[in-house]
Amino acid sequence: MSTATSPVKEKSQTGNVIMTAFQKLGRALMGAVAIMPVAALLMGIGYWIDPEGWGEGNLLAAVLITAGSAVLNNLGVIFAIAIAFGLAKDHNGAAALSGWLGFTTLISLLDEDAVAGYRGVDLESMSDEAALDWASQGWAAVGPKNVLFGIAVGILAAWVYNRFHATKLPDALAFFAGRRLVPILTSLFSIVLAGIFYFLWPLIYGVLFDFGTWIQGMGAVGAGIYAFANRLLIPTGLHHALNSIFWFDIIGINDIGNFLAGGKTIEAAAAATSAATCPGIWADGACQVVGFVGRYQAGFFPIMMFGLPGAALAMYLRADTKRRKVVGSLMLAAALASFFTGVTEPLEFSFMFLAPLLYVVHAILTGISVAIAAAFHWTAGFGFSAGFVDMVLSARNPLANDWWMLLVMGVIFFALYFVIFYFLIGFMDLHTPGRGDDEADEGATLAADAETSDVARQIIAGLGGEDNIDSIDYCTTRLRVQVKDNVKVSESAIKKSGVAGVIRPSQKNVQVVVGPKVQFVYDEVARQMSHTDASLEGEQEVTVELQAPFAGQATTIADVPDPTFSGKMLGDGFAVAPQSTSGSLLVCAPAAGTLQMVFKTGHAFSVKTTEGLDVLVHIGLDTVELKGEGFTVLTQQGEQVTAGQPIIEVDLARLKQKGKNLITPVVLSEKSQVAEVHAITGAVSQGDTVATVTMA
Repeated sequence: MSTATSPVKEKSQTGNVIMTAFQKLGRALMGAVAIMPVAALLMGIGYWIDPEGWGEGNLLAAVLITAGSAVLNNLGVIFAIAIAFGLAKDHNGAAALSGWLGFTTLISLLDEDAVAGYRGVDLESMSDEAALDWASQGWAAVGPKNVLFGIAVGILAAWVYNRFHATKLPDALAFFAGRRLVPILTSLFSIVLAGIFYFLWPLIYGVLFDFGTWIQGMGAVGAGIYAFANRLLIPTGLHHALNSIFWFDIIGINDIGNFLAGGKTIEAAAAATSAATCPGIWADGACQVVGFVGRYQAGFFPIMMFGLPGAALAMYLRADTKRRKVVGSLMLAAALASFFTGVTEPLEFSFMFLAPLLYVVHAILTGISVAIAAAFHWTAGFGFSAGFVDMVLSARNPLANDWWMLLVMGVIFFALYFVIFYFLIGFMDLHTPGRGDDEADEGATLAADAETSDVARQIIAGLGGEDNIDSIDYCTTRLRVQVKDNVKVSESAIKKSGVAGVIRPSQKNVQVVVGPKVQFVYDEVARQMSHTDASLEGEQEVTVELQAPFAGQATTIADVPDPTFSGKMLGDGFAVAPQSTSGSLLVCAPAAGTLQMVFKTGHAFSVKTTEGLDVLVHIGLDTVELKGEGFTVLTQQGEQVTAGQPIIEVDLARLKQKGKNLITPVVLSEKSQVAEVHAITGAVSQGDTVATVTMA
């Protein structure tokens, strides 16, 4: 019998890998995107206080606007750090540091002045034709705001961390091993990445620039096409890639950043001498920003604030009479979220898969709205989404142009959505919430009344149970799950929890659309899975009990008077201070296993327990300075030891004479192994269980 894998199966497996990678990247991106509302809030309030001087006439406004700009002017850095941290196996700070270092290295090597130096180009004496050719290569776009570079470096830093964070080096270089090695390697790999981008960036920039220029050249129609594509890509999550071209400073459009910069953008437009230096639209020898900057955002306000609530009303009225009360509560909650915050997924997913025709209509109407707003130069902007909060904050921004007309448009689009949805649902007998399958409505009843614990329990069951969940995480509004057996997943059972929708990007990837409360649902799912002895990876929970290495006073690791330990830089754990400060002290193994390492100075040792957990016992603080004085090693490195077996004998009087603090941290040095630590405090005897560790 042949054991060859069929092409169809190989393609399916490849699809699963790709979708899993995109899910992880999307989740990591949320760490960067989530801070943008803070910047928008600060800048919005600043402009509200001082709409004329933009901070020049008011100290508070200046502080708020400058603080908000600190985010927008460093988006590339933020993306690099957030992605590196989010994609790292154990979300360790070393990965985040590597992301920052790698990004700084990359942009330092590739910024405009550096590349001009490599090529012997005098930027100040360039002719107009040469300057235009230079601008088309995109080197001026290399800087702390470059999101694409941030994404690339973030992925690189995470890969380096996951691949090399446990690497050991020879004793002479041991200080630089493990996690300390990661930033060093990331810096070196970033030099290589800079070499690659030196040749690729002009090509990438050229393609993106041509696409953006094509859309910009189409004016209002182009803005509408962008908005239409934006909505169609929502189910895949790939709308983030499209948004980055128009909303961020990858090719110079930077619609969100330029709008939120307000007065500074107007000043830059006044000083612009060419299309290359214009933050808006260069036409007839002038740079135009008022009525132009914000065109890729403004038309979303009538949709989020009014259109989708109109659709919600239509679906409520078209629901079966006996189910209308339940559907009404769901539609009201979703409509309020859409109106106030611009979070539309709970509403969109309520009909996206039940009635895809309605979703296409929704995408078309969104494109029309954005095109109309752009055509009439009615502009407003947002830092989070196009809801009431962002509308209020942007109203006094000097780039907000006839923004109140968006509210007039909103009333019209409320009527359009209501009439079109109401007609199509009835005429085509579409299965929107409250119509058709009774099973879906049972979920709606549960969602209206259920606690988070009930919702989480139902989701776990619908995913095939804890044992079928391979990994689970979340982004802004969705649980992102990888399952072991796709056949065990029941979408109808998941929907009984009352969630907005379920997406199946590939066989083993499931996205559960929860809405803004996704974190709380995720936390409860994780808690229930942990409580029933299943880790988030779907494996059986392994716990290790650690004993007190000697009698004394047990305390938390955070109370150790040394920031290296209290800050958990070396890992989580606990500490014990000995009862006596005179005579000798036997320091014992906290668990059975292999004595993996005994430091030459005798001040510390590590044990790899039989379960595979690495445990470091560090006797006293700064005791390495004694160079072995006062320590006697009783057991050889590499030997098997039992819990409570003496490893080191300590001359307490000598350590006290040297002024050393004898508190002894017991640290879980490999953070990726640890899911949770429960430790007790207070008086303990040698051999007492002080901590129970749940392994990851």
